[in-house]
Amino acid sequence: MTTATAWEAYLRQARWFGGKGLAATVVGVEPLPWYTAPGQWPAVRSEIAEIGYADGRTEFYQLLVAYLPAGTAPAGLPVGRIRLPDLGEVDYLDAPAHPAAMTALVGALLASPPPGMSWLDAAMVDAGGSMRLFTGEQSNTTVLVGENTLFKLFRKLEPGRNLDAEVLGALSGSGITPDLYGVLSASGFDLAMFCLRVPGVTDGWLHATAACAAGEDISSACHQLGVELAELHRRLAAAFGTAERPGAELSAAMLRRFDAAADQVGELEDYRQAAQLLFGATGTHTLATQRVHGDFHLGQVLYRETDGRPVWVIIDFEGEPLKTLAERREFDSVWRDVAGLLRSLDYARSAHPDPDGQAARDWCASAQHAFLAGYGPEAHGEPALLRAYELDKAVYEVVYEMRNRPDWAHIPWRAVQDEARRVSLNPPAPTDKEH
Repeated sequence: MTTATAWEAYLRQARWFGGKGLAATVVGVEPLPWYTAPGQWPAVRSEIAEIGYADGRTEFYQLLVAYLPAGTAPAGLPVGRIRLPDLGEVDYLDAPAHPAAMTALVGALLASPPPGMSWLDAAMVDAGGSMRLFTGEQSNTTVLVGENTLFKLFRKLEPGRNLDAEVLGALSGSGITPDLYGVLSASGFDLAMFCLRVPGVTDGWLHATAACAAGEDISSACHQLGVELAELHRRLAAAFGTAERPGAELSAAMLRRFDAAADQVGELEDYRQAAQLLFGATGTHTLATQRVHGDFHLGQVLYRETDGRPVWVIIDFEGEPLKTLAERREFDSVWRDVAGLLRSLDYARSAHPDPDGQAARDWCASAQHAFLAGYGPEAHGEPALLRAYELDKAVYEVVYEMRNRPDWAHIPWRAVQDEARRVSLNPPAPTDKEH
């Protein structure tokens, strides 16, 4: 078996690989220079896999590969075996799953940084700390280095700055986002970053779903999350600027995304009329746009209490994984982020013993109203625009879930169906002023 074939089989079961179900093939694998010194085991380097699709598209994914003498890799980890001119016969594996490989990598990046390693605060990284892989991530791979640092490996690569590294660099020290310690780049790609691991926090999704399952009100915490999202938007506008966008252009973009989604999930065609009515209500006047989070949901926030007061930290600024980097970098309305969190709270009620019962719906409505109140009075100013973003997000979710988590697809389908009924009973008034 060739390395390309072996990695292809590995990618098919990797949650962070976006080509599952799309007849993706590994066209080739290009190794980058070694991070570790000659003669050191494990030997570690990044390798860039070129992925080809039947429609002619290509994508690039990063493989962080560790090599060990043949037969010495832990059971269950090797992807394959190969003979390399400078190493001999070796087992190769996905380095983040092997703590010794990560120790070797981090030590090398600190002791002998390659040309693409840009440190902002290397002293915060503990080269001798333990290494623990975080499981369950959807787009990238994160390893906890010691107790206070995260190493985030970017998997799908596109030329230029990674959006997460770019935003964390601009907002370091704000307290709203983790501090950035360093970025690893090569061959025109950002490959990885080191950043602060925020202590004493709970994943926002876990916090919300546990509360929903127990029937506990989280309105106070959601109100504070709205406050902090508004502050994030103010800081992003200051760091990256603002612009205006015609409402008709936004409407056309939403309809194009609906068309693309319906091509992949044909059942969406039944809701085209509702989508056209709602997306068309964005009007012809200009919209204020800026850099936004782009994929804002409960899994992108960390929760803790300080002196009895809820505090949130916002993470993961790479945007929706099914979009291109150019699409994710574009300025957008802040309502995209607001809608994303509202959709996430709707997802969270799936944890309730009776998700479609009145108690679960009341829990969700209370949390959503508190979040909007925290964001500010303008959140209630243009309901048609916010509803358009909510439907746009739900349509995206339908495609994502059908491809990756079919058992979850009923959640966004429910939202699409609810909005279609709402549009038929109460067509939206056109948006006719600036936002």
